[in-house]
Amino acid sequence: MKRLLVTLLVPLLFVSEGLALSATFTDEVGRTVEVNGAPRRIVSVAPNVTEILFAMGLEDRLVGVSTYCQYPPDALQKEKIGGYINPSLEKIVALRPDLVVGIAEGDLKTFVDKLASLNVPVYITNPRDALEVMTSIQKIGEVTFAPEPARRIVRSMEERVRRVQDRVQGRPRPRVLHILDFNPLISAGKGTFVDDLIRLGGGRNVAEAAVGKYPRFSMEEILLQDPEVILLASMKSGDPLVKQRRWWQRWKTISAVKQGRIYVLDSDLIHRPSPRMVEGLEQVARAIHPEAFP
Repeated sequence: MKRLLVTLLVPLLFVSEGLALSATFTDEVGRTVEVNGAPRRIVSVAPNVTEILFAMGLEDRLVGVSTYCQYPPDALQKEKIGGYINPSLEKIVALRPDLVVGIAEGDLKTFVDKLASLNVPVYITNPRDALEVMTSIQKIGEVTFAPEPARRIVRSMEERVRRVQDRVQGRPRPRVLHILDFNPLISAGKGTFVDDLIRLGGGRNVAEAAVGKYPRFSMEEILLQDPEVILLASMKSGDPLVKQRRWWQRWKTISAVKQGRIYVLDSDLIHRPSPRMVEGLEQVARAIHPEAFP
């Protein structure tokens, strides 16, 4: 009788294991993605995805990254597959990935269709605001069969966001201007991560009512808006942007200039939808409400 039970159960165990290791997911642009087992050879097509995978402890499964993936430093040692807008399909295929994780930019349809024709599953991330970044992390955890590390990251981020909101709650919301470029003057409007961070950090984005995600401003418009806080973004960590900060000193009637409230933040922390975005939120909130973060 025991031998008969074993004979019957062993095939069932293999079947159930096969079912558990194969799964179908819906990515963040609504596509169906079929993954046959926990991915062991992952290619990341974007810096934020690479950061997420490293934060989840999946760096050993990561076989290729984009040329822009520079954080954490160990990402520099990974094989490069080109930029995130125009990655090299040849390099990706040569790495024999069992999962490619990309973003909703560039010629997405052509990229996905070509890999699909080679039976390479492609998961597309598409967080549209700062809080959706956490949802995206959880979904990447699911498609990589590593949900618990993703949940730990999200719980930590949620707690840090709550702490910031508790500190700025009930305080005045000063006018905040974020400048992306000087020639011409370009800011970040509604629908950008920076707009969300300014709002969550207790400020009011000067560009929130402007047309487009990245509106241009004349100096006359900025003088009229009179920002109380100006946020600059450095592409190089630790760069004080001395020249740009000095440029603002000619406009001494602007409240932020008069009060010495021009701050330089790390661009990667406020523009990149990764786990470090919560660190960017803390920096933004501290710049807007220094009194709340002694």
